[in-house]
Amino acid sequence: MPSGDAPSSREKFNPAGFEVIVDLRRSSEAYTALPGIEPEKLASGAGAQLIETFLTTLPEICQDWEIQKGIIDSATDAIVTINEDHIIIGYNHGAEKILGFSREEALGQDLSIIIPPPYKQEHKGYVRRYLATREPHVIGKHVRLSAQRKNGQTFPMSISFSLAEIGGKRYFTGIIRDITESTDMEAKLRQSERLAAVGSTVSHIVHEIKNPLMVIGGFARQLARAPNLDDKARDKMVMITEEVKRLECLMAEMKDFSHPPTIQPKAEQIAEVIQEVIYLMEDNLKEQGIAISQEHPESLPLIKFDRQQIKQVLLNLLKNAAEAMPQGGQLTVATRVVEPYLEIDVTDTGEGIAPEALDHIFNPYYTTKAKGSQRCQF
Repeated sequence: MPSGDAPSSREKFNPAGFEVIVDLRRSSEAYTALPGIEPEKLASGAGAQLIETFLTTLPEICQDWEIQKGIIDSATDAIVTINEDHIIIGYNHGAEKILGFSREEALGQDLSIIIPPPYKQEHKGYVRRYLATREPHVIGKHVRLSAQRKNGQTFPMSISFSLAEIGGKRYFTGIIRDITESTDMEAKLRQSERLAAVGSTVSHIVHEIKNPLMVIGGFARQLARAPNLDDKARDKMVMITEEVKRLECLMAEMKDFSHPPTIQPKAEQIAEVIQEVIYLMEDNLKEQGIAISQEHPESLPLIKFDRQQIKQVLLNLLKNAAEAMPQGGQLTVATRVVEPYLEIDVTDTGEGIAPEALDHIFNPYYTTKAKGSQRCQF
């Protein structure tokens, strides 16, 4: 060893030229180290010096081991190591959380327990090819693959592979990250981009159709008022007029969906808007045998909202409630403060929404009615 240089770990263990083999075994929290030295040599001064050096250095080795183990176990990503036989020999806490297998369940098992069935043989084939050719196609790279949890669920993952050669044997380590959330976000972003493109096309189509519809509707109304028109022809003109109105309403809905209107919130009393909507609907509700009541706190705070948008929402809700009670019933509109929001409840005694329709109620143009949407029925 050159003068002035600090002794290496190997030189610390081999001050007298002895070959030392260290075997650390863990039993609970206790470690034992077994130096592989012939007993007769241990009696010599050099042997005693070796043991003293070894025992002095052992706590440092154990501490380093605990630090490294702690770093690996504290990682949120799954870290899984296999040997050349495709057997799992390393498995951290992150792997337990992501993959569902406990450390005890995973260690000693074939890696195929976390590989979806279509890829099991393919992965084993890759390991065999690497061991035969030493050509690292994915070592040191990030790739996207699928993994399988203990419950059989398949999920997308990002994995990076590394290779270590120790004692003439090769060990493969994969660092696995569950990318389900980011993959879903990417899919939603792509869907949003497609919808934006569709919205632009819809806007153009609406613009091109709107003007001809206005002309057709206008002429039909004029012809319907013509004095020399027979009743059969007049009925046809009225039918054309009503169908044009329905199409114009549908065009307005499509325009709203493709280009949502700008929200213009103002601080107002929501109870005033509710009263206005009930006033508009009151006669129709009474004719249908529907009693309507309101439940509001004594004082409601001013809140910011777009009056026209909220008014349309309430009209739609009250119409839906009325259609759910064709034989009459009770309709209640209630408000309450749920900090930091104000909640509006519209309840009725109707038949309710069919379970198969619940997943679709917020889809544009979805309806359970025989014809038309809420705004476009005449």
